[in-house]
Amino acid sequence: MTPERAARLVSRWVRFYTRGLPAAVARRRIEEIDADLHDHIAHERAHGTADRRIARNVLSRMARGLAADASWRRRARPLEGNPMKPLLAVLATVLGVAAIVFGEADDAPGLQLLGALFVVGAVTFGVRASLRGR
Repeated sequence: MTPERAARLVSRWVRFYTRGLPAAVARRRIEEIDADLHDHIAHERAHGTADRRIARNVLSRMARGLAADASWRRRARPLEGNPMKPLLAVLATVLGVAAIVFGEADDAPGLQLLGALFVVGAVTFGVRASLRGR
């Protein structure tokens, strides 16, 4: 995985958790994270870090920052309904991404498949919950 691909995944995550917020608030958060990712990748490349390692570091930061992202979102707009559903979807996504990344590093295709199933399940769960909410 390239650092740019990892950065796109993080950008998708940011767009996901900022959806439904006022446009100015969401745009400011997206721009903040995109700038941080750009600086992170440039800094690591300047120090000669391999692209694969940079990508793992970016995904690791994303996984470690999920709780902070959820907290930021809650402060920006409090949750309505059952807060466990989004938490389960985020947890399944994190486990899936971790399994895919570490499965790639360990050359374990079964772990990558499990990760893909977690991600697909989380997306399906999130879409189903979203459709039920309407």
